[in-house]
Parts: sequence; structure tokens; C-alpha cells
Amino acid sequence: MAADMHCHTTRSDGSDSPAFLVSLAARVGLTGLALTDHDCYAPHSLTQPLEAQYGIRVINGVECSCRDNIHGNKVHILCYNCKYPEAMQPVLQKTVQARLDAALQMIDKVAKLYPITPEMVMDGVGEGRFCGKQHIMLALMKAGYTTEMFGDVFHELFDKKTGRCFVPIVHTDVFETVKALRETGGVIVMAHPSVYGSIASLQDLIQAGIHGVELHHPRNKPHDIEILRQAVDEYRLLTTGGTDFHGYFVEKNRRRPLGTCTASSRELNALMETSSRLWAEN
Repeated sequence: MAADMHCHTTRSDGSDSPAFLVSLAARVGLTGLALTDHDCYAPHSLTQPLEAQYGIRVINGVECSCRDNIHGNKVHILCYNCKYPEAMQPVLQKTVQARLDAALQMIDKVAKLYPITPEMVMDGVGEGRFCGKQHIMLALMKAGYTTEMFGDVFHELFDKKTGRCFVPIVHTDVFETVKALRETGGVIVMAHPSVYGSIASLQDLIQAGIHGVELHHPRNKPHDIEILRQAVDEYRLLTTGGTDFHGYFVEKNRRRPLGTCTASSRELNALMETSSRLWAEN
């Protein structure tokens, strides 16, 4: 059976609660699900009750939003089953604060065009304190100024090149992040290597100490998959897979049903065996 190893909830930029996601995973026949919210680690206090309630393995995880300042591209890093999650909190908090700073600037710009307030936007933000463009759009939808999350209003306000209110986030250096993640005793995996041109960072990340790559992802390109397979064979890397599920908080052309891109039971078992080894060594 399969596990979806890349999912987002209301704790970051997903539209659905952790309980909804785990319930859905059980209904579609998955045997495992990883909660990997942006810069917000899923603790055992969250995952263990969900495991008990729904009868599937729920893996603690996080997706760290970073930048490779050497190659000039964004990179996302997944980390699973951390023994010492507190070791990564300083780098996670830097990104959370940088994202919040950018969001508040965007809200201020939007508030000059529409009658919304920071409190209206923050009302839709989950416990992970992730505040993004989706949450601003949710406030605009509630106020009746648009009927869709990613339509004309979104592109007018937040297009990265022409958006009237777009403010970029200053991301944490990816190698600083990987160094911190290695202190957690977690399993470190490069997320969706074809997205953001991240494949350019692969060799340097291997040297920095990642344990695996997200080989199965809806946006991975065939040429990059071949590069990844060669690296997996050469460096004996783990492979994982996931839908990168966000519910309806993602553009329509990127929406995928939960469990339609997964890691196999063999891949999940290999990851958990590596996790057990790392825990024994730390």
C-alpha cells in the first residue's frame, strides 16, 4: 500500500484541517500520511491521536521554505520524524516571521484598495501562524469582492511581476536550514526538485547531508527524474513521493486528489528504517 508523504493543512497554506486530511487518507485507502506544513512541524501530540482515531500511520513532518543563495533559486526541504524538533525552531521562526512581515505589508497595500483589516485576514490563519496571499484572498472572498481564490483579483494584486500589492519573502538560506535539520535527528528530503529550478541545488544538497529526494511529485519533469534516479543510485539516497496536497488553496491546474502521487510501502519502510538509525545515533 501507499503513503502520501507531502500534505499541507490549515496549519500553513492548506484549506483543510489535519483531522480532515487523515480521515480522507483513510477513506481513499492510504496506509500512511505525512503532515508537512510549511515551517511548522507536526508534533506527536497532533499525530498520535489521529493515528489512533483513523487507523493509519501519520508521520510527523515539516516543509522548510528556503533559498539557495549560490544558485539563486528557491528550494523546499522536507524533514520527517524528528527526535529533537526544537533544534530547528530558530530557522523555522525566521521564515515564519519573514512571511508574516511580507504579509502585513501586502495587507496594508490591499487595505488601500479594499476595506479589509489585518484582523480580518488573521482570522483565517491557523495555529502555525502561516499568513499568505491565500489568507488575504479568503478575507476578500468573505467580504464579497471576489468569488474565487485564484482569479483576476489575485493576479491583479499578487502577480510576482505585475501585482500591485505583491511583496516577496526573504527566505532562510537552504544550507543553514539543512545544518539545523541534521541536529534534529530527522530524515531530510529535497522536495519537488523540478519546482523553482531546485534541481540545480541537488549536488550541493547531497554534500550538505540530505538523505533523500522526492522522486514522485506531480510537477517533476522527465529530464529531472532521470537526473534524480542517477543521483539515487550513485549516492544511495532515499526516495519519497507525495501529491503536495493543499486542498482548494492552490491554483486549479495544480490541484490533485490526495493519494494520487505517493511513496510505496518499500519506500516508506526504508525512510522509517533510516529514521530509526538516526535516532539511535543522536
